[in-house]
Amino acid sequence: MADRVAEAGEWGIIERLLPSGWKQAARELGAFRRARYTRDPGALLRLLLFHAVTDFGLRETVAQARASGIAAMSQVALLKRLRTSGPWLAWIAGELCRAFRDRPRVPQGLRPRVVDSTTVQGPAAKGAQWRVHYTLDLLTLSCDWHELTVARSGERLVRVPVQAGDVLLGDRNFLQPQGIEHVVANQAHVLIRLRWTHSAMHAPGGRRFRALTRAGTLRVGQVGDWPVRLETGNRSLVHGRVVAIRLPRPIAKRSERRASKEASRKGKRVDPRTRRAAHFIMVFTTLPRSLLDAKGVLELYRCRWQIELTFKRLKQLLKLGRLPHQEPRAARSWILAKLVVALLLETLYRNASAFSPWGYSLEAAEKAPPHAA
Repeated sequence: MADRVAEAGEWGIIERLLPSGWKQAARELGAFRRARYTRDPGALLRLLLFHAVTDFGLRETVAQARASGIAAMSQVALLKRLRTSGPWLAWIAGELCRAFRDRPRVPQGLRPRVVDSTTVQGPAAKGAQWRVHYTLDLLTLSCDWHELTVARSGERLVRVPVQAGDVLLGDRNFLQPQGIEHVVANQAHVLIRLRWTHSAMHAPGGRRFRALTRAGTLRVGQVGDWPVRLETGNRSLVHGRVVAIRLPRPIAKRSERRASKEASRKGKRVDPRTRRAAHFIMVFTTLPRSLLDAKGVLELYRCRWQIELTFKRLKQLLKLGRLPHQEPRAARSWILAKLVVALLLETLYRNASAFSPWGYSLEAAEKAPPHAA
């Protein structure tokens, strides 16, 4: 009984971290229609997050939820709620993220989408078995696509469904000529981080373009913007731009140390060009200047980087464990529930760093309504 009282109090703290209007949103977005198995939206959310942060399947989740007093429902009922809770979880994630990120400023008609993947390890497995590929709408923070493949299957833009007006933001692994050609063919755009060993590019005059060489002419804080043509496998060229900025020395030195540590972990020596590249942020984009200038391109990528830092906690601390659902709507809700947990942890972390070691306001806690044991 004492444990249940403590758990109820802890859940009350979590509820106070949620965005205003989250219960009403559950009803408006169709996640909670009537108090049949769960008494209110809070109990439903608690069950969904419980399912997301454990490695349990549906059967064990409902058994544990019943034993702990969270809810009493069948595994079929839980699956139905997973199928209908995606929009609500996406709304919660978006509102949580809005509190500590800058909203991207993009021209009307463009939809920025972060593309990424993470490996999945099953129970008792010694290594990664699967890879979850997914995209997040950067404006709403909703997971709008995912695909489950074997772990050795690489990150590829060609597998991502795109529509006209999409802007796919990705890390260095996504600078693949065929993938970029696929995106451009669908009247969409890319914004991708560059390595110094990037794919072949040419300046307007036909000379070979090397981003690190051009970026080396920049002063700290100066933004470079150069038109380029990217070679593809079928001898065609994709028109785009390379945008770069030189980092302040303290930040650049930190990036150098990170590169050295990564090379040491792999038993390799750091290439001098890798050290030089650590002093710059270099991106390739197919967005024309008429839509977004160089500073706008870097600001948009910065928003993507904010999301990457937030979800690093998801990958390192929460782990995705295993994807327990093949049904698309249930799988997306499970991923979104993971994102909500990551954002709640981020909120607690930021609150604790900002004004208290326990992460929430005691005054706010006193004003909040009591929670039943």
